[in-house]
Amino acid sequence: MSEEKKVVSQKRKPVRKFFKSFVNVKAWVSYDEIKTNTKNTWSLFQRLIYRGPKEGVRQETYEEAVIRLGLTPEQLLSRKRNFLYSALLYEAFAVAFFIYFIYLLVNLKIIASCLTLILVVLMSVVAYREHFWYMQMQKKKLGCNFKDWVGFILKRSV
Repeated sequence: MSEEKKVVSQKRKPVRKFFKSFVNVKAWVSYDEIKTNTKNTWSLFQRLIYRGPKEGVRQETYEEAVIRLGLTPEQLLSRKRNFLYSALLYEAFAVAFFIYFIYLLVNLKIIASCLTLILVVLMSVVAYREHFWYMQMQKKKLGCNFKDWVGFILKRSV
């Protein structure tokens, strides 16, 4: 009886190969690409969540960092100006997207307004990052926090 099964399965193999060449579902849905992207997304998510030890964080002053990077005063001024202009540009985009968000809400385009709100948040976060770096260069102090940034914005020493 096992010989009969072998004969039947051997007869089906050429038929399977013939149909498999026409019906390749894995290739149609790009299974390998989906699998790779899922692994990459998961690893990025884990790196975002995981808080490792702070041993790799460099503890140095502003002056030590300038010396280590070999920056001239002209380069520092140029970088500081670039950070400020970038922050202002990103915030201008955030304001424009916010106005568009309000327009979409008034016209009851809920899904579009949600996506636009995501853009507003992203632009604001990038603007904050750039302005934070500008603030650190302006104060010539590394290791500042959000409270220091708010104090810088409000022009008082916090």
